[in-house]
Amino acid sequence: MRTGQRGRRRKLSSIVSLSVASLLFLGWCGWFVERTSFFVQGERHFVLFDDAMVSMTYARNLVEGHGLNWAREGEPVEGFTSPLWTLLMVPVNVVGIDLRLRSAFVQLLSLSLLVGNLLLVRRLSIRFFLCKGPMTWFPAILLTATYYSLNYWALMGMETGLQALLVTAIVFLAFEIIEGGRRRVISLWVLATAAYMTRMDMLILVAVVVGYIALRGAIRRVDLSRWILGVTLFILVAGGYQLFRWWYFGELLPNTYYLKLTGVDLEIRLLRGFLVYLDFLKSFWPVLAVVIAGLVGIPALRARARLPLALFLAYSAYSIYVGGDGWEYQEYVTANRFLVFVLPLVFVVYGALVASLHQLILDRFGGRPPALRRSLRGGLAITTLALTLFVNGLILSTGQNQHWRLFLMRDRPMLVGSHAEVMAKLKKLDTLIPKDARVATFWAGIPAYFSDYRMVDMFGYSDYHVARMPVVRKLSTASAREFRPGHMKWNYTYTFEEKKPDAFLQAWNLGERADAVMAARGFEFTDDFWVRRELGSGSMAR
Repeated sequence: MRTGQRGRRRKLSSIVSLSVASLLFLGWCGWFVERTSFFVQGERHFVLFDDAMVSMTYARNLVEGHGLNWAREGEPVEGFTSPLWTLLMVPVNVVGIDLRLRSAFVQLLSLSLLVGNLLLVRRLSIRFFLCKGPMTWFPAILLTATYYSLNYWALMGMETGLQALLVTAIVFLAFEIIEGGRRRVISLWVLATAAYMTRMDMLILVAVVVGYIALRGAIRRVDLSRWILGVTLFILVAGGYQLFRWWYFGELLPNTYYLKLTGVDLEIRLLRGFLVYLDFLKSFWPVLAVVIAGLVGIPALRARARLPLALFLAYSAYSIYVGGDGWEYQEYVTANRFLVFVLPLVFVVYGALVASLHQLILDRFGGRPPALRRSLRGGLAITTLALTLFVNGLILSTGQNQHWRLFLMRDRPMLVGSHAEVMAKLKKLDTLIPKDARVATFWAGIPAYFSDYRMVDMFGYSDYHVARMPVVRKLSTASAREFRPGHMKWNYTYTFEEKKPDAFLQAWNLGERADAVMAARGFEFTDDFWVRRELGSGSMAR
């Protein structure tokens, strides 16, 4: 009876803990979404991260009959990196929702994915890492739910939330297969296919997981038919999209590959990737230190922790290889998009360490005295809370005051102020030029989505020629930090002569030459914009 009562109390404690955590998480995320919105001309606008708005533009243009074409004219260019995420944006662009509100539905979708990932983190911890009670699975939940970088990228509309959910689910299925769950093989390959279609670089996830399963001897002859079927599904979908890419876009790789991974010396890109990775470690090293120490001291954890840590190391190497992201100079988001979605796995390993340590101490002192249990729980809770604050830059960091302001939502999330400025400029430009004008822009997502202009992409995300250029600045190892993938290629001469824009929403990087260059090309400065002279008088304005 006493055992039954203890079990019921543990179950009730788990339900209460999970419910409270879920409500707090939902409340914080809802507040975050509200803080990403802003008013322009008296109307509220919800806007995603600009890269996500590029995908939204492709989805909108597809629905409106322009095909998968960002520019709304000319040959289509694959300027997005996530086919599945772009496809998931299509439904919200089909229904008759005002443009300024549609992004909120994508943010809600991301929120649901984050919640799903939290539930899977808990299930993974309990099922395969022996975290039976709230004291032992809650650390992984707390660290995942409060990790600002993961929440930021997901709630700003990037595919990060979907990636995190797929990673956790695939690792869960891999462990089930290793323990004899043959029926999970097809499910594993369905999710692996979805992961690859989310981003091509999720092939790293598939390779590491399948390799781990093979090394554990779980690909048995009796399961061969299931593995053949799963691999066939993956090849058919991945190969089918590759054929579509070649037929529709005329390329074997997305245009963003050429934009970000060509035109700069490999050593510069690797050095920049390594330097920004060290910046990430400034806030994340305590978790890694605790995990490594725990694996050294508790050998029983090593076998199970190999897969999560292998994925962490693989994507760490990948982040370095691609030179990092273009936004690490914004130090208030501590992990980039190429790494953040695997970090919940590290938190799960930390939670498993907590569970093992908890059990070892209790076993060491037989009878489980209440005072010991209370002291143990208090110590582990304080340690986990300290790590939560540390990984978010809330303690012992140079920018901790700003981190607190962002974490508590006293300041709007990164770049939201810039989004409002771009939107206000776009509304202003609407009064100066006709609806079908050709507009050049460096911000590729917001202007293209919230207008009907024919677009010219100055940074080359959706322009073959610019994407294949060398970077415009000569870089050395001493200036490697100045490299920003995807933001260092442009060519005004090409833009003027080949694209022939009617106006520039932004005309950066000309400096003191701007007046002379623009005047020579027939543009005049009108209300903060460079507009072709025949339009500058306003005679053709709407």
